[in-house]
Amino acid sequence: MSKKAAVFFALWTSFWCSVFNYVYMMIPAMKGHPWIMFICLAVFFGMGSTVKDVPVLMVSAMCGVFWGQVDLFLMTLGAFGAILGGFFPILVGTAITMILHISYLYNTPARAVPIIFAGVALTFACQIGFLDWANVLGLALSMLFGLILCGVCAWGQAFGMKKYPAEGNAQ
Repeated sequence: MSKKAAVFFALWTSFWCSVFNYVYMMIPAMKGHPWIMFICLAVFFGMGSTVKDVPVLMVSAMCGVFWGQVDLFLMTLGAFGAILGGFFPILVGTAITMILHISYLYNTPARAVPIIFAGVALTFACQIGFLDWANVLGLALSMLFGLILCGVCAWGQAFGMKKYPAEGNAQ
């Protein structure tokens, strides 16, 4: 990426992050966790995603919210859930999630395991309880909103790289 493209991308992304954060804070259903959008950005760009990946990431993110609830359910199963501070529920839940999404759903929109893990982690980070539907919905909406932001930022990145191409190795 050229220096001009990097500056364009930085300004583009900063502007849209500010706009999305402002709008986010006005929507009560989001539950006031705007940082979730930035976790989505980190996973999105860490995966090398582009605008075309947004729908897959949205489906996969919703799978992550679901699997977070499965892990919480497994943690409520008496001794199985309590022994070793939740060791067995996380072992079982994570193994099922990974086997299913990597081995069987790899050709479907539910294939993006990094954002699935983000959904599970955010379930715990937001201290969402098992079947706490208002907060589950808030997390789901926050992740979807964050992934829309990712698409907007990725579009700007692609535009900037096309408008300001790198010349040889000069950056």
